[in-house]
Amino acid sequence: MTMPKPRNLEGIAYQYIVQHIQSRQWLPQTHITEQKLSQTLKMSRTPIRQAFVRLQKEGYITIEPYKGARIQEPGIDSDGYQERAEFAELILIQYLHQLQVKELHFDTAKLIELQEELEQFTQKGKKERFFEIEILYWSELMKYSKNSYSVSILLDTFRSMNHQNGKEINEIIEQASPLKLKHMKNLTHYVTNQEYALARKEVRILINQLSLAAIQGF
Repeated sequence: MTMPKPRNLEGIAYQYIVQHIQSRQWLPQTHITEQKLSQTLKMSRTPIRQAFVRLQKEGYITIEPYKGARIQEPGIDSDGYQERAEFAELILIQYLHQLQVKELHFDTAKLIELQEELEQFTQKGKKERFFEIEILYWSELMKYSKNSYSVSILLDTFRSMNHQNGKEINEIIEQASPLKLKHMKNLTHYVTNQEYALARKEVRILINQLSLAAIQGF
């Protein structure tokens, strides 16, 4: 949908930011600042600050006092969470099948290091750091993929699942960390031993547990 032409500087800043978010030029968790935008748009910070307030009310960004703002994930409900989990499963299952066909020996030293780090952040209140390391884990798991677009979409899907502000989804996310870590450990074990069929089964179990949690709660 084409936006109407803005009539003031705040509108110009608002439209510029929205277009970059909707076109995915700025992905969720991207950090933006008044100073940089004022330089880009050649205007003072005041209309940009006003645009930030409007964008936060509409759920596009979260303002971080004295630091700028951060792009937010589009809000999803439990159905959306379940759909993303099932999509991630498809990518992971296909990838692990490819590794099995190639009889690939997987160097899992980094995966083991990351899962040990994850253990320190499963408690409530430490989810943000857990999510950061979790993305590194999935990225490392996918390191033998030749399809960079597929990897990018998978990581973006996990980010979308993790960074939600809705109360219903937040409760699922808060309680999912120990469950995920348990299955990630099993997954690492199977990949280490080239037991890719069992690794695929472990992914299915993990996704099934997350999907059930989205429907029923923990």
